[in-house]
Amino acid sequence: MHHVTAIALATLLMVNGGIAVSGPGNRNAHGMVYDERRHATVLFGGADASSVRGDTRAWDGHRWRVLDVAGPSPRTFPAFVWDAARSEALLFGGRKVLFGRDGERDTCLSDTWVLGLDGWHRRAAAGPPPRSEAGIAYDRDRRMVVLFGGYNDIGGERVRLGDTWESDGAAWILRTRSGPVPRSGVAMAYDERLHRMVLFGGSGGPRSDTWTWDGIRWEVVRTPPIPARFNSLAQYDSVRRQLIRTTGWNGTARVKETWLFDGGAGCSAPRTGPERATIAPSRLIGTAAVSCCTVDTTGPSSSEIRGNGMDRHGSSG
Repeated sequence: MHHVTAIALATLLMVNGGIAVSGPGNRNAHGMVYDERRHATVLFGGADASSVRGDTRAWDGHRWRVLDVAGPSPRTFPAFVWDAARSEALLFGGRKVLFGRDGERDTCLSDTWVLGLDGWHRRAAAGPPPRSEAGIAYDRDRRMVVLFGGYNDIGGERVRLGDTWESDGAAWILRTRSGPVPRSGVAMAYDERLHRMVLFGGSGGPRSDTWTWDGIRWEVVRTPPIPARFNSLAQYDSVRRQLIRTTGWNGTARVKETWLFDGGAGCSAPRTGPERATIAPSRLIGTAAVSCCTVDTTGPSSSEIRGNGMDRHGSSG
């Protein structure tokens, strides 16, 4: 089973059968999933140094190719996830610009698209209000796509959102407006051991709290102090049965570090060396012991994009 989340990819240039194939280049704020039917990683949108992009590309393990399919308009920070129950990739919302300028209006989107083997199709059913930087993940036990938060620009002001929506493949359903305080840029993934969605951090400081969602309610997970992060990435490794979180923005700088989540508590390894640190379980969620450790502090780092009016850091924390 393969799961891939959004990561920055540098330009890839290779020769296949004598034909040069160029990759997606340096870009930011794109969406990326592993397509289990195409057996390829699919990338959509984002922004490079000159423009916001609306291309769809697939990586098959050997080369990138552009999928010649009409689909969503160019955008950044879409919510993009693989829906295993429907065997399709689902994309929601995003923003027409990268970071834009203060006071810009109506830049967030609210359309829903699905990508199958026959191309992109827009879903006509009404869904969540416009937003960018929403958290999204797929619940494999309940066969639902879960979307949380994000932000919308209303009247030229950035308004953080705290609602939770689910998609069953036919319609979006508003589940609750309670739970984590409104925020964008969360790290969110489904933990198959706990049978719960796990959410960490996000904008507003940034934040350092951890929450779980069971399909009915959000519950805060009490942990020892954990460094706050905005726009970090989370992914569940089904082979090692570990939930991994990496990179992010700490309020002043981008960081490179890798964390494992074992059910609730967390710890940070020293930045000056590879030593590990552990914390004894502090509570139980079901039968899972609560502990965590940082594995590595030498992992991938984030990058900046400048140009075409896109001259601000992605730090709405």
